[in-house]
Order: sequence, then C-alpha cells, then structure tokens
Amino acid sequence: MSQETKRNRRTDEQMIADLEARIASLKTRAAQRTAKRSPALSHTMKAVKAIDAAMAATEDGAMRRTLEEARGALSACLALHGLVPASGGGERGSSGRRSSETVEQMAETLLAHVKKNPGQRGEQIAVALNTDTRTIRLPMQKLIAGKLVKTRGQKRGMTYFAG
Repeated sequence: MSQETKRNRRTDEQMIADLEARIASLKTRAAQRTAKRSPALSHTMKAVKAIDAAMAATEDGAMRRTLEEARGALSACLALHGLVPASGGGERGSSGRRSSETVEQMAETLLAHVKKNPGQRGEQIAVALNTDTRTIRLPMQKLIAGKLVKTRGQKRGMTYFAG
C-alpha cells in the first residue's frame, strides 16, 4: 500500500470516527431535550446532583456508600432513557477538585487511547472514554507538557498523537 493510500485511508477512518462522535453528540442532545420535557427525568437529574453535593459534604464512610448506591440506581434509570449524568461525587473531594491520583490515572488512560487511536480530536476521545472534554483537559495538558503526546491543529480541530 502506498504512502498516499495510507494517508487517505486514515482520513477515511477519521471521517467515520468524526461522524460517529457527531451521532453520539446528537443522541445526547436529543435525550437532554426529552429530559427537560419530562418532569420525572428532570427531577431525577436534580436528585443525582443533590446526591453528588451530599457525597462531597460527608466524611462518613457508611453515608458515602449509601449515597453512591442511590446515585448508581438513579443513574441506571437515566441511562435507560439515554441520559448520562456528569461523573460527580466519587472523583472529587469536598473542594470540588480531583486528586492528583485521579488526574494521573486519567492521563494513563488517555495515553493508552491516543497510542491505539492516533489522530483523534478531544471530543472523539471523550466520547470513546465515556467522559467529557473538560475532564480530559488537564491530564492531556500534562501529557503534552511531558512530551508524551504531540498535537496538530488548533482549538477544536486539534488532533493528538503519541509522542
């Protein structure tokens, strides 16, 4: 296979990945619109946010486990309707910040993903890892600063490659 054919093939694969990411984004937005119209789903989303706040405010292990179970049950109900609540209480402490271990763990996951899928954009990576672009921003910046990941392009068109 010639070099030109390889480049075109990767471009086709990138285009497919872009379309898949776009479809996932459209499905998410449609589900969110449905949730806004459904009082039950709206209240369930608010309940998940309240549980996240309660988890951040408690130091009691038994209370935290109970809240995590309740959040899991509500999240499962939302998932049945195509909604995925933001990852909350489990990752962040009472300050709302992620621990350095959590950031490092996400960085390792990102690096492995970028090695397997070079040339993807941040939105595509976030969809593949079932998270959002804000969650991957800091770990990706650390990987770039450590020269483990290289970038091409700018802003939303930026693509990532293993360094």
